[in-house]
Amino acid sequence: MKSKPITLVETRRGCEMMESTPRFDVMFRGEKFDQLSFNMTGYVGYLPSVQPDGRVLNLNIGERGIGAYRKEVAALNKELAAKAKEMEQQS
Repeated sequence: MKSKPITLVETRRGCEMMESTPRFDVMFRGEKFDQLSFNMTGYVGYLPSVQPDGRVLNLNIGERGIGAYRKEVAALNKELAAKAKEMEQQS
């Protein structure tokens, strides 16, 4: 099975001493894209959004729980897989 292009990796790197919630590295194609950190009521940060012309933009879904970010990552991965399959069929 191929690895997913966008993943969330739990980390304590970058956390302050009194932070009780972990941070999450947003990995895009194996490289760190951004880091999700916990704010007052949820996580904040950016997810990669690949445009039809190939540009990668920052996608901000607002201050949400980690479950919302995981759902958005799953949707983005499905979208990228569909685009890759479509390009594969065209060639």
